[in-house]
Amino acid sequence: MTKVKIASTTDVSSDKVLKTSANGKSVLVAKVGDNYCAIANKCPHFGLPLAKGKFENGVITCPFHGSKFEICTGKNVEWVDSFVGIPLPAIAQKMIAMGKSPTDVANFAVTQEGTDLFIDS
Repeated sequence: MTKVKIASTTDVSSDKVLKTSANGKSVLVAKVGDNYCAIANKCPHFGLPLAKGKFENGVITCPFHGSKFEICTGKNVEWVDSFVGIPLPAIAQKMIAMGKSPTDVANFAVTQEGTDLFIDS
């Protein structure tokens, strides 16, 4: 693995995610509390980007199907509950999930050197 600079601390805020890249992979970076966190910009449901999703309390919501992920761990906290922001009843949630089980999103440990943020990629 190679250490790759993904951002500077001045680029990252606690109220939104920053879309960046590392070795050709799209990555989201955010500040949660005093920690900098990073996950892949790819929802495991259909591989669609998470970057334009709502980011709140350390959790990003997939803008397409409503799955939610903790940005510091990649842990899935809610799976496919809406379609482009419109809440779905349980039966429709199962249809939209298309048999896919809840899955975490890839996450990356962020290291800080001065004002530079790095991940291993």
